Amino acid sequence: MDSINFKFFIENDSNPFILFTNQGKIKYLNTSAELLMGSCQPKEIFDIALTNAPKTFGSQKTALHLSFKSFEFYGINVLYHNEEYIGIYLYNKPMAKINDHSLLEGYTPTDINMLLQANIELFNMKYKGEIKLLTDYDIPKFQIHQNDFSLLLRNIFKQFEDSKKLEILIKIKLGERVVLKDKRYSIIIIILKGDKRENNKDREIELLAHKNNINIHFKKEDIILEIPAIV
Repeated sequence: MDSINFKFFIENDSNPFILFTNQGKIKYLNTSAELLMGSCQPKEIFDIALTNAPKTFGSQKTALHLSFKSFEFYGINVLYHNEEYIGIYLYNKPMAKINDHSLLEGYTPTDINMLLQANIELFNMKYKGEIKLLTDYDIPKFQIHQNDFSLLLRNIFKQFEDSKKLEILIKIKLGERVVLKDKRYSIIIIILKGDKRENNKDREIELLAHKNNINIHFKKEDIILEIPAIV
C-alpha cells in the first residue's frame, strides 16, 4: 500500500477536498476545490469544518445543504488525526438527469447569446440602470425552448427593475454534466447580479425554470441559472 500514489486519486476526485492547518490556512486543495475557491472564502469552509468536526481524532460525515454561487453540496466529511491539520470533503449534489425525450418537445438549436441579447434589449428599453454583460461567445448552439426561456428571462429581469445596475455573466460550468439517455452534456451558467432584487415572484420564476429543465438558485441580490446544453 505504501507504493500507491493516493494523492493522484484525491487530486482527481470530483468532490472538493481541502486540507487546513489548525490556524485556518490552506495546506492543500485538489482540482475541484480550486474551482470552488472562486465562489467562496476559505474561512467559510474552515468554519464549517470546525463546526462539524468529530469530537476525537477520526472522521465525521454530516448531511447538510451548502450552496456557494453555482456550487451545491449535499453533505461533508471532516477528518483529522492530529492537532496540526484538518481536512474536509464536500460532496457534490448529484448530477441532474433528464430521462424523457418528450420533455424537450418544442426545443430548437439556439444561440444562447443572441437570445439573451434580444431579451436584454427589450428590457433595456425601459430600464434606467446600467447593464454589463460578460459572456463566452464560443458557447455552441444547444437545444432550448425559445419562447418559454424568453418568458423566464422577462420575469427575472422584472425583479431587477429597481436595481441601479445589472451584471450578467454567461459561462460553461466546469466539473459537472447533465445526463440525457446516458449521454453527458455541458451545463451553461447564467448569473444575474444587481444591487437590489424583488423576491416576491421567486416561486413563480422557479416553476418557469423547472418547466425549462433549468436549475435556479436565488440569492439576496443574485439569480443563478443552470441550463443543460443538450445538442
